[in-house]
Amino acid sequence: MKAALRALPRRETTLLVIAVALLVIVGVVFERMAIPAERVDSFSTYDAATGGYRAAYDMLGRIGISVERFERRPSFLDASIATLVYVDPLPFDPTQIAPTKADLAALEAWVRGGGKLLYIGYDDAAAKAGYLHLPATIARAKRAHATTIAPTLRRVGVARIESTATHRFRAKRARVLVDDGRGTLVVTYSFGRGRVTAVVDRTLFTNAGIATGDRARLVAGLVRDARGGTVAFDEVPHGYIAAEHWWNVVPRAFAFAVIFGCLVLFVAFAGAAIRLGPPVVPIVRDDRTSADFIDALAALYERKAAALETLRDVMHGTTAALARRLGTDVRADADDIARALRSDRARVDFAELRALAANASATERDLVRGLALAHDLRKDRA
Repeated sequence: MKAALRALPRRETTLLVIAVALLVIVGVVFERMAIPAERVDSFSTYDAATGGYRAAYDMLGRIGISVERFERRPSFLDASIATLVYVDPLPFDPTQIAPTKADLAALEAWVRGGGKLLYIGYDDAAAKAGYLHLPATIARAKRAHATTIAPTLRRVGVARIESTATHRFRAKRARVLVDDGRGTLVVTYSFGRGRVTAVVDRTLFTNAGIATGDRARLVAGLVRDARGGTVAFDEVPHGYIAAEHWWNVVPRAFAFAVIFGCLVLFVAFAGAAIRLGPPVVPIVRDDRTSADFIDALAALYERKAAALETLRDVMHGTTAALARRLGTDVRADADDIARALRSDRARVDFAELRALAANASATERDLVRGLALAHDLRKDRA
């Protein structure tokens, strides 16, 4: 071990140890200098801290109101949701998801169709742009005046609502539901066939403030509907959104068409790759020639053993031809024809032809020899 330590270069080892020590010191310094991020109020029903809405969500469920969390884009809103609770996040909340123009248009269409929106917070830019006819805000009054609680809220036990918010609604065309003496806190108005209820103070229903005064009764009275239905808290603005796939976004008919088209392509490719029957053989033209006819006829003669019959026919035809050439009766005997021949060679060939025609076991070679003799005899006499 000592020998191995002596073999290490001292200078390089010392520099490595110093570099590691410096990295550790720098890491410790930066860790101590790092300022922890300040937690902001999320206004989310998942948040059980002071700035969350978990207590309000659980309380509504316990008193018999059907509540759920909505974590999809507003285009998926339908008649199954009676009331949508939208809590505007703080401008500097890093987890917020800002709505798009398409989201705002879908939300307006849902409310116009008969939905009920409980909007908690304020956005003067959206009010100026005319979205949902949201009311603008003003600074709260410095001097207190008489409070106002709508009879519909008094019947559910709302008698006192206090708020420290610095803004109040400028309610001109909306019906005032709650005025704490410093200005309008809650208003409601019709929007198409639906209704919008706006609450200016987000902190009224947080975990830390819902137990103050009659705030719990107020939120229950605002979301309770005589027709019942589900109350959904919109969690998308607070960073909670479910992933959507293309088959959930496109129209149902288009999705079925795409699936059917894929099945057709699959069947087509499978049919092209896997042969389900015998191959289709193209028709080949087979036009016969005279040589083919001769070959077929020769094969027929061969199968029928017709060499002897052919020789006899050739012998008979040759005898008749020689009789006509010699001027004798065509019915004359072969011996008479042989004696009438003047050429010795002709008599020899004629005798050989007679012998071949009389041979009961004539072969193809005998047939060829007989045809040659008949040809020579006819040519000689011609």
